[in-house]
Amino acid sequence: MLRPQACRWFELIGLRDELAPLLATLAQGGAVELQAHAQPLPPLHVADVAPLRERVRERVRSDAALWPLPAARAGAAPVTDPAARLAEAVGRLEAWHRAAEPLRVEGEQLAATARQDDDLARWLAADAARLPAPALLAAGAGGFVAARLYALPPRTAVPDLPPGGLSLAVDDAAGALLLRVGRSDELAAAEALLRAHQARSVDWPAGLGGTVAEARAQLALRRDARRDRQRALEAQLQDLSARHALADALADIALVEWLLQQGPALAASERLLWVSGWTSAPDAAALCAPLHQAGLRCVARLGAAPAGSEPPSLLRNPPWTRAFEAFARLLGQPGRDEADPTPVLALVAPLLFGFMFGDVGQGALLCAAGWWLRRRVPTLALLVPGGAMAMVFGLLFGSVFAREDLLPALWLHPLQQPVTLLLAALALGAAILLTGLLLNALQAAWRGALGPWAARDAPLLLAYAGMLLAPWQPTALWALALAALWAAVGALATAERGRGTALAGALAHLVEQGLQLAVNTVSFARVGAFALAHAGLSVAVVGVAEAVGGIGYVVVLVLGNALILLLEGLVVGIQTTRLLLFEFFLRFLQGRGRAFRPLAPPPLLPT
Repeated sequence: MLRPQACRWFELIGLRDELAPLLATLAQGGAVELQAHAQPLPPLHVADVAPLRERVRERVRSDAALWPLPAARAGAAPVTDPAARLAEAVGRLEAWHRAAEPLRVEGEQLAATARQDDDLARWLAADAARLPAPALLAAGAGGFVAARLYALPPRTAVPDLPPGGLSLAVDDAAGALLLRVGRSDELAAAEALLRAHQARSVDWPAGLGGTVAEARAQLALRRDARRDRQRALEAQLQDLSARHALADALADIALVEWLLQQGPALAASERLLWVSGWTSAPDAAALCAPLHQAGLRCVARLGAAPAGSEPPSLLRNPPWTRAFEAFARLLGQPGRDEADPTPVLALVAPLLFGFMFGDVGQGALLCAAGWWLRRRVPTLALLVPGGAMAMVFGLLFGSVFAREDLLPALWLHPLQQPVTLLLAALALGAAILLTGLLLNALQAAWRGALGPWAARDAPLLLAYAGMLLAPWQPTALWALALAALWAAVGALATAERGRGTALAGALAHLVEQGLQLAVNTVSFARVGAFALAHAGLSVAVVGVAEAVGGIGYVVVLVLGNALILLLEGLVVGIQTTRLLLFEFFLRFLQGRGRAFRPLAPPPLLPT
């Protein structure tokens, strides 16, 4: 599970007449990535369809909002001539467009009217005693004195208007409405300033008069009539779509466009199609199995990749650990001879997070937030294991929503035993770094390079073990001398020439990497330091809450916990990521691989 799966090169021969279903079936399996090869057949050629594709783009811009929702279809005719299929589908699309154009224009007019009516309804919803008679507004468009109504964007204050004229403003959650009354020249000067503040003019219908209550009733009737007409337009559009088989035409256009996008990776003769690329299938039989089940004919083989090509790698992790793959990919895709740290991270990352954020109640809230938001923002699924481990350390520290008097600490209270806490953080860091060194050895074994690893990197592992044991067993410092001797012998044994230079380089490498490991280990003291900071902030919140007392105690405690969740949660997440990237990954991971990008299925609508 630690080693990424290297994808294998495949070559597949099928019938050109089955081009579309063959590629679509391969895409649905998610097991192939197309890549062109030095092709024995000429590249797939499709007649010039640029004018047709441009017409489709024009229709996407003008009509996409009116198209029916995409739906899967069965029994579609095979695409034997992509250019002819595209021309036939575009013809149906254009015929639908001509028939639907008057309905589209009317729909846009109704939408504009609806926006105006919404603004009028907001105006009439204000206190009737403040509003002028609607009849005056309906007649106020002409004459020596005129009246105009404007709608300002939300959270936009009414600007200071030029002198002259009268103003009346009504404000609600959707923004301010401003009535301006005055001479025509005064209104023109005010309108220029209002336009600069993105205000829009609201036309008052000539027939909307009477009292405020009567105007409200008239507006409701207008709204009902408009909605009836909108429903009628939608029914007419659905009827047009069915008569012109629009859904099938759009699916055909999207399919041909998808085929054209894959064209550079395909080759074809008059009857045959040649597909090549990378696959995660274990053998040719597994690759062809879904094609044969679909009644498609093909012959495939898995063989040597083209010279100079880099096989993509595929990470194979259980579903519950896949969210942690994001950490490794911050440095790049692990190569085929690099260890995928995801299974280790599934334990280490929550452990670091929980150590620094130990609180039962706050951890439970993080768990709940991660579970609720995991589908909207997949990365936030990491809050679930992080919050769970924070709950575990909350039990060890005896902390619940910043209070340490509700549960007994199963281990210690951080502020009472800070030295023990810091030493535990250092021990955790040392275990993580040792894991990184061992993963480096495992990678060397995969590459068949255990000999060079034993000569160059094994002395470092011995020296680090000696440094870790020295505080408890001073004789372990002899391991440093033994490591230096080992490095010297390894350098002399593997040097092809310049043994003196090789010896000096090996000892310098050992000293440099040993100092780096020492610094990396001390860097993990920040895990304990942040645990102390979290405990200190919790004590401060509880102390302020107790000083306020009464109902203020609850308010301060709630706001304090919210502050800890937002501030500490962000900081602890950043520190966890930093320790993994710059302390742990530095020991073994280079990210030299290339991610496997499977062929995506064809869309159902053109884009």
